[in-house]
Amino acid sequence: MDTSVLGNRYELIEKIGGGGMAVVYKARCRLLNRYVAVKVLREEFTGDEEFVKRFEIEAQSAASLSHPNIVPIYDVGNENNVYYIVMEYVDGITLKEYIAEKGPLEWKEAIRIATQICSAIEHAHIKKIIHRDIKPQNILVTKEGIAKVTDFGIARAATSSTITMVGTTIGSVHYFSPEQARGGYIDEKSDLYSLGIVLYEMVTGRMPFDGESPVAIALMHIQDKPVPPTELNKDIPKALNDIIIKAIRKEQSNRYQSASEMLEDLYRALREPYGSFAEDNGEEESPTRKIKAINGREIGEENDDDSMARDKGISTRRIVINKNNRKGEEEGKEEEEDYEGDDEYDTQQGKKGMAKKKGGKKGEKASIMLA
Repeated sequence: MDTSVLGNRYELIEKIGGGGMAVVYKARCRLLNRYVAVKVLREEFTGDEEFVKRFEIEAQSAASLSHPNIVPIYDVGNENNVYYIVMEYVDGITLKEYIAEKGPLEWKEAIRIATQICSAIEHAHIKKIIHRDIKPQNILVTKEGIAKVTDFGIARAATSSTITMVGTTIGSVHYFSPEQARGGYIDEKSDLYSLGIVLYEMVTGRMPFDGESPVAIALMHIQDKPVPPTELNKDIPKALNDIIIKAIRKEQSNRYQSASEMLEDLYRALREPYGSFAEDNGEEESPTRKIKAINGREIGEENDDDSMARDKGISTRRIVINKNNRKGEEEGKEEEEDYEGDDEYDTQQGKKGMAKKKGGKKGEKASIMLA
């Protein structure tokens, strides 16, 4: 990039970082005579009008955040097709570099850093802003030990656009939630999952899932159970181990439901490191859950008739369960329906596998189509 001064105000001094989307420069603001960080969008993205528009909108949205643990955005601009964001210049290193230098962090220090990150996420969620790319590379640690989260809104700009990047992944698959790996619905609990992965790395020095390719790692997030942190570091107290495991559960409904809830447990872990307040309830985590059908069999089990029908490719039975039966009776009916193939219906909350009972009352849901 030939431009050395942007907006007739920001004098670029040196390159200090960069990623798949942008390059970051240390710069001096001539107007206020202070150092700032200027993130310049890479040239390959400037031709995508939809992405550029989203980039500007999300940057402006993120500029509304004001929190001691969030890197503030000062300005957004465009000069000669050079799109940039001006942010606070933080004199420090990334959390990724910090972990690489120190190795596994002492558990109290890890909690102190995690509470700062979680507090930043809590503030953003109150403003209806989801980060979508929480990872150590997006967390800066100052010389005073203050953690600051950066890049709020930037990942959303990327995932909301039509751009494709050859060989580049928006975000890091090592910290993706299972729903992000599937391309599913992302909400506040997705950020908390990523924070759980970051906390796991802080106390163990390694990520829970690693593989030879992004696809292999994404599948691990969806399917594999992580090694409990305490098996890798015996100094981790029970409460912190439980918090991490709860944060990175596969099902969104089984994780912390808000940053405030997770933040409360993190503070409590400092007071009661061996308490059981965040203990895992032991439920099986699986993308497909088994549900008791009205005939006593579990959905997912086959009898001989089912097997024969499958082999002939004719029909399967749809079991409809009345969820609102307050008398303790299970009401249901079987509907014959032609259905070919070996497709499995996913019962995960919010997925399309949940069929709707035709003509049913509000609150009634059909459950599973036996495959």
